Amino acid sequence: MPVMLSFEPDGVAASRRVPLLREKHITSQLANALERPIEDRFPNDVQLVAFHSFKGGVGRTVHAVALADAMARHGSSVLLIDADLEAPGITWMHRAQGGQIDFGFEDLLALLQGAEDGSESAALDIAVSYLPNQQVGRYTGGGRVTLVPASRRSLLGPPRIDPADLLTPNRSPYYLTEALAALAARAGADIVVIDLRAGATELSAPVLLDPRVQRVFVTTLSHQSLTGTEKLLRQLGHRAPTIQGLDPASSVIITQYRQDVHNDQVERACDELGSALFASLRRASDAPVTDAEDTDEVDADLFSRPLLSPFREELLALPASWDAVLRTLENGKIAESLESIMPTPVAPEPTGPNVALAAVDHSTLRRRLSEVARRLIYAEREGMSSASGFLVTDPLRRLLGDHRTEPPIALVVGAKGAGKTFMYAKACAAQSWKRFAEQSGIDGVQLAMPVIPVLESDNLEYDDLTTQDLRDRFVADNNGELNQPASSHELKDRLKTGLSTLAPQDELGWRHLWLECLAAAAGALPEDNGDPEAALAELGKRARAVFVIDGLEDLLQALDNESKCTALRVLLIDVLGWLRSLRGRPFGLVVFVRQDLVTRAVRQNSGQLLARYEPYALRWDKEEALRLALWVTVHANALATRIEESRITDLSSDELVESLIPVWGRKMGTEKSREARSHLWVPAALGDFNDQVQARDVVVFLSEAAELSIPQTTWEDRILAPSAMRKALLACSKNKIDSIQQENQEVGELLSRLQQVHQPVTVPFELNEVGISIRNADFLVDSGVFARGSDGRYWVAEIYRHGLGYGSERRAKVLWRR
Repeated sequence: MPVMLSFEPDGVAASRRVPLLREKHITSQLANALERPIEDRFPNDVQLVAFHSFKGGVGRTVHAVALADAMARHGSSVLLIDADLEAPGITWMHRAQGGQIDFGFEDLLALLQGAEDGSESAALDIAVSYLPNQQVGRYTGGGRVTLVPASRRSLLGPPRIDPADLLTPNRSPYYLTEALAALAARAGADIVVIDLRAGATELSAPVLLDPRVQRVFVTTLSHQSLTGTEKLLRQLGHRAPTIQGLDPASSVIITQYRQDVHNDQVERACDELGSALFASLRRASDAPVTDAEDTDEVDADLFSRPLLSPFREELLALPASWDAVLRTLENGKIAESLESIMPTPVAPEPTGPNVALAAVDHSTLRRRLSEVARRLIYAEREGMSSASGFLVTDPLRRLLGDHRTEPPIALVVGAKGAGKTFMYAKACAAQSWKRFAEQSGIDGVQLAMPVIPVLESDNLEYDDLTTQDLRDRFVADNNGELNQPASSHELKDRLKTGLSTLAPQDELGWRHLWLECLAAAAGALPEDNGDPEAALAELGKRARAVFVIDGLEDLLQALDNESKCTALRVLLIDVLGWLRSLRGRPFGLVVFVRQDLVTRAVRQNSGQLLARYEPYALRWDKEEALRLALWVTVHANALATRIEESRITDLSSDELVESLIPVWGRKMGTEKSREARSHLWVPAALGDFNDQVQARDVVVFLSEAAELSIPQTTWEDRILAPSAMRKALLACSKNKIDSIQQENQEVGELLSRLQQVHQPVTVPFELNEVGISIRNADFLVDSGVFARGSDGRYWVAEIYRHGLGYGSERRAKVLWRR
């Protein structure tokens, strides 16, 4: 047994720390993290992904295999290592398949440990000569998976050499992971996936304690598994923290739960594990002090979200062989839950026509996007006369598709900026229900019924066509049998008079007044203001029409008295019910209204009312927000490769994400960076605490980010530069607050009070710091501005925090649920 002596100069501490869990040093040393590797990346930019679990039997191995298989399908060359030396699952799959096992992980450890000069070169030469015989699977896109089994031995037993045995004084503390990366590089692989031994063991420590490794922890909802995973995360966060933007972030996958049973447990587990994941993140030591434009909180929150992989029955009886296991994983769609943590696939070298893309003038494309998006910020102002197209969303598609032969009697509910007025304007611009459907690409609509506007938003602007033109045209088309229709001002005056004269509980009076407005808009109200019900019934015998109402928030402002609540409640329930009961259903009515007004006006059973019209609610989830971003970019002709606008609504989720890569890249940095994925970052940054992204905010973001990107010269692979996207969030936040202050009196006044707080405010905060009552805070929670933490303090959504000028305790919650 050779003996090695190590000498240190006088006065230099001789202690040397290595990545082990059983490390023994004086307390002051253990209080600090391990020394970082000399190089921030592995040789040849190889990426290492290590799967670990505190308990066995949680699905760690199947998810490791699923990731390796998915990356190979994307064209990557993957080196899959079974490092579970005591319970080798992947090795047994390969052996059951009849695969060749000439070289194993145990052999690699022995060769590395026996290297006399401490170099891994000779060991890797031997390993590389065997690996071509251990490729598994068949991939048509140029990808491949090369397997390194745990051992060639068929008998079970403890490993003869532990990974920790390689950490001799003359070697790097990260010798093992660097050797694995070098092996992958020699074998032509760009990604290494390692299936580690479960538990807090030294068999896994040298890999887990290297911050350059992407660490993926798998757990069930079992108390022991959750607690052990959380403790391990916090311990690793102390010993080998992740430097945000430099190292790959750690991840957690929660498995084997039933979606119909364990929702509450999953939510609690996500909170606990998310907190531990966040605790493992650190800023770089040279990172600038945060300010209002800093958006690291969004990135940190994205990196801190556990992934969910629900229970799948097919995994209860996993087959033996490799191919059979892959078929099972594919049928169970296991890889779909791993999409957000997959390493960036290798991009093929551009050839042929694609090479010409390098000559694209990105400044011109950015300028186009900025200008067109700026015009679309308040698109409803031009919606009546604009000849431009519009994005057909799922709610609009359902509204039109559900009413091909029957007039629509429905509510279209949405928050401010969701696009209610824009949809109203487009329906008016189409002038008939059938033409509106044709312009939206909905076939089979037989209702050639004219659209009659009753109320409109104060923000609606006209060019050639006005709402009065539509009312006049309806009267003219009925051969002069009707009276002069009422104007918008006359209709609003009728309603304002009702607010001041009708008793607060006079529901019959309000139904009479609303029907009077419908009849007056159609020119059917007798000159003596006779019975509107009889007038509408008579009109229905010879004409049909779809009434549309918008701008209720302009009329009612805050629902600060019972008369306003009664007025809105009667419209939403009684008037729609009366029209529905009219013989022959000659009339339709579509009411565009904010959801918060509905819930406050309809105090009882508002949930049932909203649920009835939920299919038509304008809710911009993550995917729809991305679809809108692509549509605006295509509409602005800001892409080098043309995409037909009509195809955008039919793109699958994966196709949508790929189509957006020329807009903002795959990540908020280079392809190989450790930054967040762009298609996750954008909706997370723009969303509120009600899990909603407003259409207007998406358009503002595109306009600001494109303008800020114009002078950029270092990002020629995308339209929007990452730094510009981050800075644009501040402008989006200010614009959102300004718009709300103009359009939503109640929320706007509270936001103004929050802006006027004199002392610096750091999120989260106590209410006494900002001078807001509990009642007002609850209202802001309902509005998606605030979220109350478990400690009683309040958080502010990022889309509001920047505009308010509030600081952050390093993390601002971004509650976008994937």
